[in-house]
Amino acid sequence: MSSTERKKIFYGWYVVAAGCAVIAFDYGMVTNCFGQFIKPVCAGLGFTREQMSLNQTITSIISMLVAMFWGQIHRRIKLHRAMCVSAVVVPLLFASYSFAPNLAVFYTITVLLSIANSILTLMVLTFIISNWFVEHRGVALGLTSMGSGLGAMIMNTVISQLILSYGWQAAYRILGAFMGVVIIPCVWFVIREYPQDKGLLPYGMTRDTKNVEASASPSALPAAGVTYAEARRSARYWLLFAATVLVVTAINIFYPTEAPHLSDSGYSVTFAAVVASVSMGAMAAGKVLLGRLFDRFGTLPASLTACLATLAGTLGLIWCRFTPMLALIVFGVALGSVFGAMCLPFVVSGLFGPKDYDTILGKQNVAVALGCAAGPYLSGMIYDTAGSYVPAYWLGAGMTVAGIVVLVGLLTKK
Repeated sequence: MSSTERKKIFYGWYVVAAGCAVIAFDYGMVTNCFGQFIKPVCAGLGFTREQMSLNQTITSIISMLVAMFWGQIHRRIKLHRAMCVSAVVVPLLFASYSFAPNLAVFYTITVLLSIANSILTLMVLTFIISNWFVEHRGVALGLTSMGSGLGAMIMNTVISQLILSYGWQAAYRILGAFMGVVIIPCVWFVIREYPQDKGLLPYGMTRDTKNVEASASPSALPAAGVTYAEARRSARYWLLFAATVLVVTAINIFYPTEAPHLSDSGYSVTFAAVVASVSMGAMAAGKVLLGRLFDRFGTLPASLTACLATLAGTLGLIWCRFTPMLALIVFGVALGSVFGAMCLPFVVSGLFGPKDYDTILGKQNVAVALGCAAGPYLSGMIYDTAGSYVPAYWLGAGMTVAGIVVLVGLLTKK
């Protein structure tokens, strides 16, 4: 990158900003604000909490199917064109929840929304941002993924007030319209898949080392590491898969139930929404901090920090009636809720190298999807059986500890 190019704002940072906005008003509302709809939708349509939580499980199953074939998918379709279609479809489907008369229709909308979302949010944007940055990749990924925290921070309280003032159906419609106003321009006019699309090189790469055509593709990276076929025959591949399932399941037992558990524990609905919003704001800042930790200290310290934060937040929810423990909950959401989005790409790169990185990461994302599916289902099932989320939190704490042990063993022996 020449000195003249460095004086201008690198276009990749605009892609980061647009990606952050997309995640904020898609993933941030659809997933991270899901807890705000649990009580009113269950009351309005007669769902149990287990049935309502199954929506998150369905979303995760769709994500798992996409992850299984991610290596083939991104080589066969134009990601940006697919994103442009999804940017229109997602707001319409989200608003259509308001017209669902029963559980079957609600689940059908969830399936369609999950398919559209799978080519609009974290998995695709992680790949795109990695194309744009060689240097400061951790910070770029952190800034992009912080959108889920920012969106939830802003919208948790807004959604709570919308539901209280107008009902949950009107809230879905208003939010769907707002989602479209933000997402469509960002995807259509700002996000581009490769630096080559703007006649640029990835940030940190010079023309002396790679030409534009080569640098536009991840396959242009040096062919170090192992293939997917070699990786899946190794013990470390399956140990990483198991650790990811454990940690991500614990995460998805923990933070999606924060608002309803605080409400169940004696706090007002408004106060619970405020704590959830503060947590999501902390998540936004935490993702940037975690990106800095990866860039500066490496994979093991940063990943361990995220896992320990998950454990801390889970314990905070168990003892949330003791007010100082609310700080642990915020800390847990801030750094512990992003293992799949931020930690896993670095762990996969460190353990298996760049040779078949896309395919290996896609297959390992199946573990993320399994954890995302299992967590909400387990928490809902345990709540309906025990009348409390606390037993689920103890289960999540044990899973986190087991995942930490496996990850430390893998990354210290690499």
